[in-house]
Amino acid sequence: MMLKKQITTSRSTPKQGILPMFPSDLLPITDKVFVFDHLMEGINLMKYLKAPTFHTAGRPRYNQVDLLKTVLFGFMSHYTSLRQLEDACRTNLRFMYLMNNETPSYKTFGDFINSLSGSIENIFLEINKKIFNEDNVDLDHLYIDGTKLEADANKCSWMWKKATITARNCLFAKITKLFDEINEELQWAVMDIKEYPEYTPDYLRNQLDCLADLWKIEKRGCEEII
Repeated sequence: MMLKKQITTSRSTPKQGILPMFPSDLLPITDKVFVFDHLMEGINLMKYLKAPTFHTAGRPRYNQVDLLKTVLFGFMSHYTSLRQLEDACRTNLRFMYLMNNETPSYKTFGDFINSLSGSIENIFLEINKKIFNEDNVDLDHLYIDGTKLEADANKCSWMWKKATITARNCLFAKITKLFDEINEELQWAVMDIKEYPEYTPDYLRNQLDCLADLWKIEKRGCEEII
């Protein structure tokens, strides 16, 4: 008598998708979402947000500050579609952390963005002010790196760092040549304009005032002689 071997088929998989209860536990402490969240927590954003309408029935309303942080972080991370933002709140640990594991729909994000139409500029200014204070940003100087800057929104023209420096050096060379000509013409006045490799606006303004005063003296002397 032959015994048939029983064959069992296992339909389980050794890899199971487990959703963490706390998404922040799986993110490094230096992750950019923590820096962003810390910055936003230092700003009183509620004064720019409309209080949601209270209803006794239905699900609780989403936290307005969490929605704002999620929208800003989403556009900062190049999530330009509201459906992508909705999907990120279900699958991306950073967005799950910002929304406290809640999953708003794309329509909820759209309605929330429309409600910000009157206060988005104030929010932008408030965030910039916070960044300037936190990082001690110097607003008195403009620093140019290797980034290209669009010169005209309607034309495909760009300004590069190298081209900007070259144009500036050419301008300094023209100023030096002009000072040479002025010094040669004003030898009689015993006036010598000092020349430098670079010039500041204040220095040029002072030299212009000196030349203007000298011209008034010369003109007054000529009138007395006549």
